[in-house]
Amino acid sequence: MHTDEYEISIGREISLCRKLIRRLKSSIQKRETRYGITTEGFLKGLNQKQSAETNPDFLNWSKDYQELRSWERMLEQYEEELKKLIADH
Repeated sequence: MHTDEYEISIGREISLCRKLIRRLKSSIQKRETRYGITTEGFLKGLNQKQSAETNPDFLNWSKDYQELRSWERMLEQYEEELKKLIADH
């Protein structure tokens, strides 16, 4: 059963996902600038265990990236569900 409440709820979740994604991207961008390396380069070139031992910021960088990927997947799912609801409406 479709109601506007579903659309409103999913819309709120989408808004939350976008907000968290912006925050995580900003945090990651600051680290890329600070250390002069892309996240991809960081993840490929460094052993995360050793990195965390030498600089806890590296561990947080890795965690932020994993969290970002998770929120991006969640956003995709919410957007797909919203499209389905709108199409069925």
